[in-house]
Amino acid sequence: MLPLLDAIEERGGAAKARDIYDLVAEKVDLPDSERTARITISGQTYNAFEREVRWAQQRAKLHGLLRPADAGLWALTDKGQSALTKATPGIVVTIFMTDKGVALWGHCEDAVGLLDDNSLSLVFSSPPYPLLRKKEYGNLDEREYLDWMLRLAEQWMPKLAKDASVALNLGDAWRRGEPTLSLYQERLLIKFEDELGLKLCQRFAWQNPARLPNPAEWVTVRRIRVKPSLENVFWLSASDNPYADNRQILVPYSDSMKAVLKRGGQEAATRPAGYKMAEGAFGSDNGGAIPGNLIVAANTESNSDYIRSVKAAGLPVHPARFPAALPEMFIKFLTRPKDLVFEPFGGSLTTAAVAEALDRRWVASECMLEYILGGQLRFSKRMAA
Repeated sequence: MLPLLDAIEERGGAAKARDIYDLVAEKVDLPDSERTARITISGQTYNAFEREVRWAQQRAKLHGLLRPADAGLWALTDKGQSALTKATPGIVVTIFMTDKGVALWGHCEDAVGLLDDNSLSLVFSSPPYPLLRKKEYGNLDEREYLDWMLRLAEQWMPKLAKDASVALNLGDAWRRGEPTLSLYQERLLIKFEDELGLKLCQRFAWQNPARLPNPAEWVTVRRIRVKPSLENVFWLSASDNPYADNRQILVPYSDSMKAVLKRGGQEAATRPAGYKMAEGAFGSDNGGAIPGNLIVAANTESNSDYIRSVKAAGLPVHPARFPAALPEMFIKFLTRPKDLVFEPFGGSLTTAAVAEALDRRWVASECMLEYILGGQLRFSKRMAA
């Protein structure tokens, strides 16, 4: 239906099916042999492709996307016009594929139904936060948020492999009119465990040193709060022992640790807390240090290849991007090469691009078409034939 609606929109918002067959065929890159192929049904011969277009027209009518107009024309409804940018509930469209992944235009509630059971190794996402002010990409208020997230996670459960993980980046939400924080994250974690069996494996904090002081009322005007620079990333799993390997995310040794290794380890000593350090402790070079659960990554992208290419294409830049370092940490830590990563809120497709670069398979869904088309530009050299 998408190329059909797109073709009608190009014809001014109303057209007859027979007048847009070739335009629709061009949009789906249909080979000439398929464009002219014919089928016989009950003794009648039809052009197979044109018949499919007419069926798509009828489906679009049933969904309220098209309406009959004068002189046999079919016209876009307001809903149909909107459907060219925002996904219609119940409809999922494949926008592009690479050798490793697929980008789906549709609501995440619908897209997850296309995944095989027990297929996912990792769900990594940054769902819209329950903010006080509505954003273009959509967000619910705090009162609706918990039930909505619970319904989403419930749909993920049968899709998770036995040793799979879920990693969610969630930001703080301030209460309306007062300098106090909502406890929605804590309430959500309790619901996840009590109602879905998703257990908290570890809590990570993402520090964005470049984050602006917000809320301005409390931080820069009244000066009664400090600048919040941390967001949580919760690592969850239905398994007591999900796959994880911290050897895949080692960080360079500090200069002091390099000195310890050079002299063959620590000297025997007793720490102030009473811990006894054995002679030669920490003397083995394991290729790097085990990282802590604080991820420092500035979100300062302002002139990246993504932004330049999106602007050049006349597309909107997604307003809520996170740095690639964030999904990279968890994809490396919690998955193996060829594992499947699902990003239900695809956004600018940062997670998808990182998964592709790390040789993981991926599926990303996004309900705003412009954001997918912008994210697609990250994959210009990797598109599947």
